[in-house]
Amino acid sequence: LVACGRAVTEALADSGLFKSVGMADFAGSLPTMMHVVVNRLPQLFTAEMLAEQVTPRLAPGAIEKRLTAMREKLLQMDGVGQAAVLAADPLGLKDIILAKLYLLAPTREAAIYKGQLISGDGRHLLVTAVPTESGTDTHFARQLSQFLNQLTSRLTDRFAAQGIDFTLTPVGAYRAALDNETLVRTDVQKAIIFTSLGLALLLAAAFPRPQFGLLALLPAVVGTLLAFFVFALLRPSISAMVLGFGGAIISITVDHGIAYLLFLDRSQPSNGRQASKEVWAVGLLAVLTTMGAFGALMLSDFPVLQQLGLFTALGICFSFLFVHTVFPRIFPFLAAAPSRRLILPQVADRLFSTRVAGALVALFLFAGMLTVARPDFNVNLSAMNTLSPETRAAEAHLADAWGNIFSKVFVMTEAGSLAELQNKNDQLLSAMERESDTRLLDHTFCSSMLFPGHGRSRENLSAWHAFWNPERIASVAASLTSAAVENGFKPDAFDAFRQHLEHPEGAMLETGIAPAFFPVLGITREAGAGQWRQFTSLTLPPDDTEEGFYRSFNHVSRIFAPNLFSERLGQLMAHTFLRLLVIVGATVVVLLLIFFLDIKLTLITLSPVVFAMVCTLGTLHLMGRPVDIPGLILSVVVLGMGIDYALFMVRSYQRYGDARHPSFSLIRSAVFMTAASTLIGFGVLAGAEHVLLQSAGIVSFLGIAYSVVGVFLLLPPLLKRYFEAPRQLPSRGMDTHARVMQRYRRLETHAREFARFKMRLDSLFRELAEGAHFSGVPRILVDVGTGYGVPACWLVERFPGVRLFGIEPDADRVRVANRALGAGGRVTRGAAPDLPQLPSPADGAFMLDMHHYLSDEHLALTFKGLHDVMAPGAPLVLRCVLPPPTPGRFKKWADRIQRRIRRVMIYHRPVQAIQAALVQSGFAIQDTAPAGRNGDMRWVRAVKTDPIASHAPEQGDGR
Repeated sequence: LVACGRAVTEALADSGLFKSVGMADFAGSLPTMMHVVVNRLPQLFTAEMLAEQVTPRLAPGAIEKRLTAMREKLLQMDGVGQAAVLAADPLGLKDIILAKLYLLAPTREAAIYKGQLISGDGRHLLVTAVPTESGTDTHFARQLSQFLNQLTSRLTDRFAAQGIDFTLTPVGAYRAALDNETLVRTDVQKAIIFTSLGLALLLAAAFPRPQFGLLALLPAVVGTLLAFFVFALLRPSISAMVLGFGGAIISITVDHGIAYLLFLDRSQPSNGRQASKEVWAVGLLAVLTTMGAFGALMLSDFPVLQQLGLFTALGICFSFLFVHTVFPRIFPFLAAAPSRRLILPQVADRLFSTRVAGALVALFLFAGMLTVARPDFNVNLSAMNTLSPETRAAEAHLADAWGNIFSKVFVMTEAGSLAELQNKNDQLLSAMERESDTRLLDHTFCSSMLFPGHGRSRENLSAWHAFWNPERIASVAASLTSAAVENGFKPDAFDAFRQHLEHPEGAMLETGIAPAFFPVLGITREAGAGQWRQFTSLTLPPDDTEEGFYRSFNHVSRIFAPNLFSERLGQLMAHTFLRLLVIVGATVVVLLLIFFLDIKLTLITLSPVVFAMVCTLGTLHLMGRPVDIPGLILSVVVLGMGIDYALFMVRSYQRYGDARHPSFSLIRSAVFMTAASTLIGFGVLAGAEHVLLQSAGIVSFLGIAYSVVGVFLLLPPLLKRYFEAPRQLPSRGMDTHARVMQRYRRLETHAREFARFKMRLDSLFRELAEGAHFSGVPRILVDVGTGYGVPACWLVERFPGVRLFGIEPDADRVRVANRALGAGGRVTRGAAPDLPQLPSPADGAFMLDMHHYLSDEHLALTFKGLHDVMAPGAPLVLRCVLPPPTPGRFKKWADRIQRRIRRVMIYHRPVQAIQAALVQSGFAIQDTAPAGRNGDMRWVRAVKTDPIASHAPEQGDGR
């Protein structure tokens, strides 16, 4: 066994892969250490040690037994050269001190024989080696593994030829690093293959031209790269966790790219800017919510969360901007795709149309899972490692032979000098001695037990003086002399020991530590006369906890307790990501309330996320799986994806008002494809061998799957009831404004708030109520420049039974106005002088705050066209924006910006020019009046005359 151990030790030492090998330093220093201890006995014993451990050796008959045993030992081979030591320490006091040295060995269940550590049963030999590099470096670990495999094969063959059954069992951190890397690589490769196949099938099922779907990944990649670039300009460093985790969150934006490309790749010719406009309108709120939620992390006092918030917000912003700035330039127009049947949109539409039946299934599932949704947490970092069967077997074999030799606590002491280092070790040892549980000292070695500092040496010397009084010295000396003669020793054989007892001051000549003992005691010094450091490993008593030891002695030295560190780090990570989840979740709720200004719609939007969280926790509990660190980390991604999916659906319903709208179908397809591709990836990971990837896959798969169930089964009936339920208007006895606002209640926030503030702040409606008069009951009204339709809705509510026909150049405003008017009219997209088609002559027409956008030619044509479609005597009401008398610099600047943004020209003209144009078109000016609060507008009311005749403008009332 020793020959095998020497062969292994020599091979390891010659490999150049290890700093130190074997017990050579420890075994070689023992003889010298023994002499040092013998010479320093008076400064090594405390009063308690003298009373408890030395006194029994002085009992009657104890000295005689000791000398008899010494005589027998000197007659043996291992007694050669021991005479001087035995003469200086006949009572074996050195053994009390040296016994502590065995605590430096990897295990107490062993013996050192010929420089090798042999197990208690004599069948195993332990060789320890310190690698030159970290074993967790997989490149170096691979070198170690290759070398040890070759060494095992070589030595097995060598000793087999001698008839020796040789087994070499290497164990160390390098094996765990290699196992984890190998398993992760295998699992990831498998995930890439299956995800690629699944993505290819999804692209074929969703896009007429599947190759376009691959471009959906580009915005997330570009967004991550740009975020990293900007982050590098703002911050000096970035956490690796932030880079990886933030990149995963940024990838949420892939649904924006998919939605854009679905709008672009259609069976009819498509326009890139129009596709961008649709996706922008539906997806902007999702992006702002996600950016705001993660941006809120920058307010945290935790640096990693601050970095994560900034990096993620930047990445999501850049990804979104890339979709809407670069894609429209790459694909300004796209020809019609070949028409073919696409499966994925049909599946998405079918799921979304399950209505009440689907919602009931989701509610029953939610109710069942709610009863078992009790989260159990496991934040143990070691649970994130996965070892191969071979490594587990090797570790079990080592534990059977040597016990758990890796369960140690490490203590580091630092000082500016060696003497100061010894004093700090004295403080540590004194603190241990004050502990009520004395077992700690039985399991602990501290260098002050052999090399106390100056202060402790003096205390021990005083205790030695007090213990060895003249009477005790005389008694022991007499016993030694008598026993020496009886066992064949000279009467003065132990005079050196008596000198120690009578004159112990000689032990104080030196209190330092010789450099030869530095490797054994774990003492090092920084290069260039730097700090002194000492590393000591301790084995705690069975019932003692690392946390208790840390709490008791952390004020004296720096302590590294691996299990406690793992537990604390796991708790810190769990707390961090729980905090992250709470911050992001709370911020999402606040932002949704701000964006929607509607509590009911906010709750509807959050319902799929709540459903997914409860069902995921319930399913994990039923599976017997606790929520571990990967689960906590990915819960934020699940939250982000769930709220993203829900916002796409809610905003689509807000925008299109009908689940059957073709554009809504494209949005559903985008959400379903995004979720399906993500589920494929995480589903493959759920079957991974590595526990970290497996946990990430299971939690993410469940969370996203339940998010999809919530979005496609739970949301549709809620949204249908919210958006498509018959509008309950206030009674006619109530305020006209309230009835108008009811029409905007289900529309987008900006349109709803525009209507609210316009009706509150604009005097138009009060003045219009005074000036809008008709000769009979109006049935058909025309509104040129309808905008969002607020005045149009006011007219419909003011005159029951009227039908209003408007025209407006902006497509988004046309959509909002038509949604608000409902059955009360129709708004056509177009620009004056074009007019909407009417079923019969109009009973009145309105041009409010818009004539200044028309050139003189278009204004005249508009008046002429209105004259042609209006009934005789029907009024034309204009509110005209007048040119400022002396436009200031600010006004000119504001007009210039407005023209650039809206890409229109402004044609200010005096009211007299408007009146003249009306008269030339066949209208008779009825009256004019000031409008607005600032005097910068004017009401002009004209009526159609028949036949057309030229009339001089009537004089106004001078107001």
